[in-house]
Amino acid sequence: MSMRSLRVGQVLVCVIAALVLTSATALGTTPPPPTATTGTASSIEAQSAVISATVNPEGAATEAYFQYGTSTSYGAESASAAVPVGSKGVVVAEAISSLIANKTYHYRIVAVNANGTTTGLDATFKTTKIPLSLAITADPSPATYGGVVVVEGTLAGTDSGNQPVALQQNPFPYTAGFTQLGNTELTDATGAYAFTIGSVLMNTEYRVVSLTTPSVISGVVDEGDAIAGTLGSHALGSHAHPRARFTGTVAPGIETDAKIAIEKLDGTVWKLVGGTLTSNSDHNGVATFSTVVHFRHAGFFRLYVQPVDGAHVSDTSAPIYVRGYPKG
Repeated sequence: MSMRSLRVGQVLVCVIAALVLTSATALGTTPPPPTATTGTASSIEAQSAVISATVNPEGAATEAYFQYGTSTSYGAESASAAVPVGSKGVVVAEAISSLIANKTYHYRIVAVNANGTTTGLDATFKTTKIPLSLAITADPSPATYGGVVVVEGTLAGTDSGNQPVALQQNPFPYTAGFTQLGNTELTDATGAYAFTIGSVLMNTEYRVVSLTTPSVISGVVDEGDAIAGTLGSHALGSHAHPRARFTGTVAPGIETDAKIAIEKLDGTVWKLVGGTLTSNSDHNGVATFSTVVHFRHAGFFRLYVQPVDGAHVSDTSAPIYVRGYPKG
């Protein structure tokens, strides 16, 4: 073959290639839209998850986002994110939050560029349950001896409504262990519960246990049982030298030899002005006391009782006004 023939062949090849390109352009052939494949969900929690997908931009600038919701209507979208230009699949992922616990969610990927929009297939995941937990309070605290106490709180978490819960107690000296007190109750629709204890007679630890599977145990509230004291007086002195006999009772009667303090209000501070010990209990089941106190001026007095052991806590009586000398 001569050099002339070779050059003619090369020219023909170039002409044919140009004709093919021109024909393709004339026919309107365009690059394909992006491909989008919905992936898996991971890091699934009660109110959050990470969803993923693979997107191939097919050589064009591409944006991708997720649609998600509790049905195939979705209803929520993630923010759009740019996918690096190329012709290979790129993994994209999005962390979504504010989800509902123990709920099935649908999601899919959507990829958009100048050549079209591609929607991936629907996929699902289910959020986890929120573990149950118990909160507990007691009111009043401390309670007066023989008084009523309400132990209440909330069972929180997934399916916390209408669940059985039981109140347990462990009285002073706290060595017997917890045992159930009263009947089992059901939480209300919001998980709230309340137990009324009709008569608290000594310091007691309380807790609440759910009868769910698995069971949940609350923290412990230490309910103090305050000694109940009464205070009265009888004037013995004169206007120049006031004094009075203070008498009263302390419940329960087992608190013999409990320390009695007579306090007088001085401005805004209660100050000790006298004291004694309780005597043996009388027929009404209370301990008694009697003591004489000398003081300079009339005023407000109160009783402060310190118990013998740890079965009860200290308390004060209501204040009374004492002159220390007869009227007139």
